[in-house]
Amino acid sequence: MTLFQRKTRILLVCTENICRSPMAEGLLRHHLQQSGLRSRVEVSSAGTRSSLPGCRPDQRAQKVAAARGIDLTGIKARRVTERDLERSDFVFAMDEANMRDLRELCPVEQHDKLSFLLSHQAGQSLVEVPDPYFGSAEGFERVFQIIDDAMGGLISYIQGRIE
Repeated sequence: MTLFQRKTRILLVCTENICRSPMAEGLLRHHLQQSGLRSRVEVSSAGTRSSLPGCRPDQRAQKVAAARGIDLTGIKARRVTERDLERSDFVFAMDEANMRDLRELCPVEQHDKLSFLLSHQAGQSLVEVPDPYFGSAEGFERVFQIIDDAMGGLISYIQGRIE
């Protein structure tokens, strides 16, 4: 990377930015580090309806992530803004409701940067990452695994577009 080359900006979006998108943010940073791309990519997350701005990720999300060596400290809930969408090169939504909200907020000429997180994993039968918030700790385990399984395809997708 040259001295003044701008990092590629990735935004991960769920509803409240306390469960799925923070887990995805932590996982993506980890996988980018493993693939040698971390210095070239800036990762953040936000929620389409974040009613708890400034809150840390759900304790269940933190526990599942920490048990697998993924650090979610420093992530705080916030609402996605038009500026986030303008600045981001890629925006990955967790579900259809998130995508609908993003399409309303994002200028039409920038809709090509919007996609579902799971749409880049070959053979994936799921389209949406389920929201574990109202479920049990096992739901968080399942969602973490779904997101982690999607990272290989996501890294390949990102790498193919920044090189």
